[in-house]
Amino acid sequence: MKKGIFFQIVVIFIILLGWNLLHIGYQFQKDVFENNISDSPMMILSMQEDVLEQLKLRIEKKNYISDIIIIQDSVIAQTLISNYDLDDSKETLKSYILPTAMQISFVGEKFQIEQKLELERILLEYTPEVIHYFDSAKWQIAQNKISILTNGYYWGFGGFILFMLFISIFFRIHFEMKSNTFWKIFHSSGGHFGKRRKQFFFKSIHLAFIPIILNLALYYALKYFQLLSVEIDYRFFGIELLTIVISSLFAGLALGENLK
Repeated sequence: MKKGIFFQIVVIFIILLGWNLLHIGYQFQKDVFENNISDSPMMILSMQEDVLEQLKLRIEKKNYISDIIIIQDSVIAQTLISNYDLDDSKETLKSYILPTAMQISFVGEKFQIEQKLELERILLEYTPEVIHYFDSAKWQIAQNKISILTNGYYWGFGGFILFMLFISIFFRIHFEMKSNTFWKIFHSSGGHFGKRRKQFFFKSIHLAFIPIILNLALYYALKYFQLLSVEIDYRFFGIELLTIVISSLFAGLALGENLK
C-alpha cells in the first residue's frame, strides 16, 4: 500500500515537472520573440522639432512605449562625423539643415497589431511633417512566431491536463483494486466499513499536495539561487492542483461500492 502511494506521488511529481517545463519553455521563447520587437525601435524624422515634441507628449504615456528619445540635428551631424570618419566634411555637414530624429522603443509584450495600428493612425495625423521608419517585416515575423508558439503551448497545456487525468485516475483505480482482497479480509474480521473511504480521502490529499509542494519548492529554489529567470504564473500551480483533485473525484466515482 505504501509503495503504491509513493509510486503515484513520484509519477505525479514527474508529470508536474514536465508541465512546469512547458510553462518555462513557452515563457522563455516568448520573451525572446518579444525582445526582438523591443530591440527594433521606430525612427521618426521631421524638420520641425516642435512637431516631434507634440507627438512625444501625445504618445509617451502609452503602455506599449518604453522610451522616447529626441535627437537634435546637431547630434545627428556629430554622429555621422564620428561613425563614418567625416572630419574632412565637418563644415560641409554643418552647413546642411538636418532633420530632428525621434527614436521610439517599444514594450515587446504589449506592442501588438492593435497598438501598432493605433500608433500608425496617430502618425498619419502628423503627415507630411513627419516621416517614420520601422521594420514592419521583422515585427510581423516576431508576431507570427509568437502566435505559432502560443497555439502550440495551448495544445501542450491541454495535453498535460488530459494526460494527468488519465494517469492519475488509472493508477488510483489500479492500486485500489489491488487492495480489494485486503479490505475484504479487513471487513470480514470486523473492521470498520468507513475506514477505506477515509484512507482514500487522505491518500488523495497526499497525492494532490505533496507533488505540488515539491514542484513549488524546486521552482522557488531555482529562483532564489538565480538559476531561473523566467516567471511562472502562480495560477498555473492552482490549475495543476485542481486537475489532480478532479482526478481523485473521478477515481472515487469509478470505484463506487469498492470504497465501503
